[in-house]
Formats: sequence, C-alpha cells, structure tokens
Amino acid sequence: MSFKKILLSSCLLMFWSGIKSQDFTTMVAKAWGHNQQLKAKEFQLESANLQLQEAKSMYGPTASFGVQYTLAAGGRSIQLPVGDLLNPVYSTLNSITQSNQFPTIQNVEEQFLPNNFYDARFRINQPIYYPDLAINKKIKKESAEQKNLEVLAFKRLIAKEVMSSYFILESANRAVEIYRANDTLLTEAKRVTQSMIKNGIALPSALARIETQQSLLYSTTLEAEGNIRNALSYFEFITGENDVQKLNLPELPDPNAGNIQVREEILQIDKGQSMLALAIQKEESFYLPRIGAQLDLGSQDFNFGFQPYALFGINAEINLFDNKRHQHRKSSYQAESIALGKQKEYVFDQFELQKTITLQNLETAILQAKTFEARMNAVKKLYNEIFTKYKEGSANYLELLDAQTQITQIQIQYNLARQNAWLKWADYVYSTASYPIF
Repeated sequence: MSFKKILLSSCLLMFWSGIKSQDFTTMVAKAWGHNQQLKAKEFQLESANLQLQEAKSMYGPTASFGVQYTLAAGGRSIQLPVGDLLNPVYSTLNSITQSNQFPTIQNVEEQFLPNNFYDARFRINQPIYYPDLAINKKIKKESAEQKNLEVLAFKRLIAKEVMSSYFILESANRAVEIYRANDTLLTEAKRVTQSMIKNGIALPSALARIETQQSLLYSTTLEAEGNIRNALSYFEFITGENDVQKLNLPELPDPNAGNIQVREEILQIDKGQSMLALAIQKEESFYLPRIGAQLDLGSQDFNFGFQPYALFGINAEINLFDNKRHQHRKSSYQAESIALGKQKEYVFDQFELQKTITLQNLETAILQAKTFEARMNAVKKLYNEIFTKYKEGSANYLELLDAQTQITQIQIQYNLARQNAWLKWADYVYSTASYPIF
C-alpha cells in the first residue's frame, strides 16, 4: 500500500463538517439523567416548589376538630341562696293551699370548675388580611427559582464535562489510528527491505532495525489503547453509556461560541437580593394589623348531654412594641443586601475575566494547531523522497526510520494540539454560558 493511500485512510477519521453545541444534546441528556448529584438537586428543587405551594395554600381556610372533657373537684365556688329566697314563698303557698305541694329547697353552692363537662367543636379559621402571607409566598417563589438556577448551573457543568470527556476519548482513538497507520508504513518498508535483501542491495541488519522499530511502535500502540479504555471508562462514568455516538466535528473549533448568556451564578445572586428585599418589606409591615375570622360549630353540656352552639368571631392583632427587634432585623437584611451586591460585582468581573482568558486560550490553541499543517506536509514530502531513494538504494534505513519517526511524532503532536483546542473550546462555551440548558 502506498503512503498516499495510507494517509488517505488515516484522514478519513479526521473528516468533519461543522459543529454546533446541539450536536452534544443526546450525550448531555444522558449524562443529566445518569448523574445522581443532579438528581439530588432536582429533588431539592421539587421540595422548594412544594414549599411554594404550601405558601399559596395558607390563603385558604383551615378546619380542625377538638374535644375537651373535664372532671373537677374543689376550687372556687359561688353561693346561690335560692332556698333563703324561695322557702318563705313556698311556705306561704302551702298555707294557702293547705298542702305540701311546694317543698323547701336548699341553698346551692356552684363550683367554678366544671365537673363532668365536655366541649366538642369544629373550628374553621380564615385569614382575611395577613401581609406576611403575601410576602412569604413571594420569598418561597424566589427560593424555588433560585434552586432551579442551581440545577441549571450544575447541568451546564455536566455538559462541559461531557464535551471534555468526548474530546479526550476522540483524541485517544486518533492516536491509535496514527500509530496503526505508521505501523503500516513500517510494514511496507519491511516488505521493500526484504526484497532488497534478496537482491543483495540491503543488509539483514536493516530488516532487524525496522522490526525493532515496529516492536517499539506496537508497545506505544498498546499504551494508547489503554488510554482509550481509561477515557471510555470516564465517559461512561459521566454519561452512563459505553456506546459513544460519533459526532460530526470540524477539524478545529470556531472561536465564536454563539449566543452568550448570563451565567446562572449571577442570576442566583439576583434572586438572593430579591429575597432580602422581601425580608425588608416584611419587617416594614410590622405595625400593620393581622385580621382573621373564626367559626366554631359544636356542642357542650354536663353529663354528656347535647347542647349545640355556633360561635363566630373576627380577630385582629396589631404589633405595638418589640424593643426595636424588627428594626434591627431590617438593618441586618439591608447590610446583607449591600454585601450581596458587592459580591455580585466581584463575581461578574470574575466571569468577564474568565470569558476573556478562555477566548484568548482558545484562539492561541487554534493558531498553534494550525501551525502543524505546513510541518506535516513537509515531513510527508521528506518521507516520500527518502522512501523513494531507499528503494533505489541511495538512502539507508536509518534515514527512512528517522523520517518515519518524524511523521509519527508530528501527527501525535498535532493530535494533542487539536485536543487542546477543543478542550479550550469547551472551557469557552462553559464560561460564556452559550450551551442551551433546559
């Protein structure tokens, strides 16, 4: 097989036709579904959403059922002189009627503590005006949105890991292809050398040297195949899949990351400031009244009798004094809000710097990779010339092996440079938040 055909076979692996971040959609989706830490964060988000639903439900009524039964003895009592009041009247009536129809009665002593008494009732409470409820609902909503941003930020990090692991795996596969292609070159050189030895043009030592070079290349290939297994294991750890979908990537990335978005970390800080603003608003409503309605439907009586009743009431509560506690809380929230604002400025500047640095690193890596094109063409031309001369007997095997080694080294160096460019691209896509997260 000629070198031209070998190079063409090797380059088939390197043929790509444009990339979009959406090309990683399937891989990234699998990684999202496989990552246990992300699942934990999603359950935390679900918890925050349920807390929001709880805050909304606090506007509605609540109903409860309660029973109270008491036995009592002793304690305070009240004297009711009913006997002293009625016995003279009853005595006069008996004299008039010449009968005993009106017996004498004793004075009554009534205990204040109810004995053998029960009170069973259904109680319904309905908030009418509670400023805290509206503020609490808004805080829970901001908290749920903040949790959602935390999930999205972690998804973005996973997407970056998927891209990086894919580029490393793809580079490891390319390295093996390079070694195998160069082994094919040595096999062709070995065949030519064997023919030259038969014709008395070359010495057996040249064949031995080529076979030694093949053994070294085989050892290097085994190491590269080990790198593939390691890269595949990491890819499987990230995505949960060992069947790698081949993507249609160009040779080198485009430094244009696409639609640059605001990082979720910045939006999380915004949500934190919103919650602090709501906490301040809650403290400012300290003197506003809290109004509610209450309805009791039940029965109460002694000796388990049945005496139904209904009781409706409106209750209002107004805070008057708390020794400035709410003012101190308000000042504390205001200080935290200012601190969070300063932190946002610092984080924003950090992300802007990260964007600049990752873009510069990407552009440099692309330029470095592009410098290999002329060098690979030169080495290829050199090898073709030496191989031709070697077959003619005007070049020795050491020159041929040196040219072959240069081809292997330059291709491996370019492969590493290309891998570095794609890894820098993944860093840049992550820093600019340009990968679509949902």
